[in-house]
Amino acid sequence: MVKSNPDEKILSYNDVVLRRSDLDILSGPYFLNDRIIEFYFSYLSSCSEEILLIPPSITFWMMNCPAESLKDFLDPLHLPDKKLVIFPVNDNDDVSEAEGGSHWSLLAFERSINTFVHHDSSGGGWNKGPAKRLYNAVKKFMSDSSSATDPIYKECTDSPHQVNGYDCGMYVLAIARIICSWYGSKDKDGVNMWFSAVKEQVTPSAVAAMRGEILGLIKGLMPKK
Repeated sequence: MVKSNPDEKILSYNDVVLRRSDLDILSGPYFLNDRIIEFYFSYLSSCSEEILLIPPSITFWMMNCPAESLKDFLDPLHLPDKKLVIFPVNDNDDVSEAEGGSHWSLLAFERSINTFVHHDSSGGGWNKGPAKRLYNAVKKFMSDSSSATDPIYKECTDSPHQVNGYDCGMYVLAIARIICSWYGSKDKDGVNMWFSAVKEQVTPSAVAAMRGEILGLIKGLMPKK
């Protein structure tokens, strides 16, 4: 029996290249890597040009880029033109290890209320520090106007909690999907936002099932042999 090569390229989707090892991560109870998150964010990005889902590698450099270089780094993203921006947050602070860290959370900017909302599935605010660091780095770049009021930061204290040590990345993807769906709905609630939908729909069983859904999505997009 021929053993499969974990580095084998199985799918090129937009600018994301997935490898055989990524399927193994989704198949088992494993911590998600940058590539899987970037792939699913790229998939969700197709729902609206008003929404921007930032890849993990870009978020990482936003948090670690020298202040004097940050504007040039962010300009191509056209952040002031976006109504909704979603960032994956990782607790890695080692610039020599781009795919390090041990926990994922999600930071979402909603323009109509000029607010950043942080969802952390740890239950203990594990990523609050990194999320605030990202917020402080990008808040003044969300508008073109020098007189605009800085967005506020909100910690979603009743965000659903993971029940194991490896599903934090899956919670990021599940919450991102619900936020994008909320934004696309014609009757979206501008007061309660997406919070009730997240609480109702992001459950441990739904997150577990989503692993299989994403795995099926990838397999369906893979070139037929």
